Amino acid sequence: MESKPPSSTISDVARMAGVSIATVSRVIHNNGVVSEETRLRVREAVEHLGYQSRRTPKKLPAEKIVLLLSGDVVNPFFAEIIRGTQEEIDLQKNVLNIIQISTDHKQLIRTISRLPASGVILTGTYPFSELLEWREEAGIPLVVINHRINQPGVSCIAVDFRDAYIRATRHLIDLGHTRIGYVDVNGGSEICQARLQGYLDALDESGIPFRQPLYTSLPAETHVYGGFQAAGNLLTLPPDEQPTAVITFNDLFALGVMHAARAHGLRVPEDVSVVGCDDIPMATYAYPPLTTIGQPKYRIGKLAVSTLLQMCQDASDQAGSYTLMESPLIIRESTGRCHQS
Repeated sequence: MESKPPSSTISDVARMAGVSIATVSRVIHNNGVVSEETRLRVREAVEHLGYQSRRTPKKLPAEKIVLLLSGDVVNPFFAEIIRGTQEEIDLQKNVLNIIQISTDHKQLIRTISRLPASGVILTGTYPFSELLEWREEAGIPLVVINHRINQPGVSCIAVDFRDAYIRATRHLIDLGHTRIGYVDVNGGSEICQARLQGYLDALDESGIPFRQPLYTSLPAETHVYGGFQAAGNLLTLPPDEQPTAVITFNDLFALGVMHAARAHGLRVPEDVSVVGCDDIPMATYAYPPLTTIGQPKYRIGKLAVSTLLQMCQDASDQAGSYTLMESPLIIRESTGRCHQS
């Protein structure tokens, strides 16, 4: 008799049955339309491999658990989201919030696998493959913030960053700036691409050529220091090539850019205008106050919880949803008219 492989996963079943992981999940949890032939193949693969689903039992504990995963605690942006989730959970009965913060994806999965979670909220990191596979196996809903995942059982809450960065770049162009620098995050994630595309589209529609020396990227975890370092590179370009304005991936980078400008003897906004993104509390109290793209962080956190709990309670919501939030451009004193030719 052929031996069964140990610790089979849902991916193993999908490969053997020749179907997707989502199809295996629908067969195992009996919550979707699957042909009888496919259902039979999946069940045969499950039996052959000895696969056992890690789905949360239907009889949940009196206290449901919502897990919030975050890959960043330094940026105050995520603290506001977490505050929103916690306050929304405080309004519920018998619901606990457990926050797991780590950049080690395998450790996160090991931790959450030991808990009887009813659902998961993800922010601060991209929806990594191990989490998506674990969610399929566990059969519980997932809410993702600022990333778009088109899978059953996953809801997404996001901001239209392309549109937001078009508006922010247009604001600088309307002030007479044509040499506009951009400080990006390494990695090329979906939200990185959307923000950069908005910047590029705004330049293109105004007939302003993209200048490669005015673009720089760095790791997200470098925060304010990274913005300072990136701006230092931009501000050491020849005088007729230096940016008269800089737009950044987030507010922490923008604060570093303003500090670097002052270190180079430049004034903000008289010599260089600066735009950030997120509208963290420090943006209002920066010197000068920072022009930035706002995100409704607190409301995003509250909406994430209410969306997740609705998915837990109503089977008709298991397909998931996609919600776009507003992103106003908040104009403060860090941007002004260009006085250079």
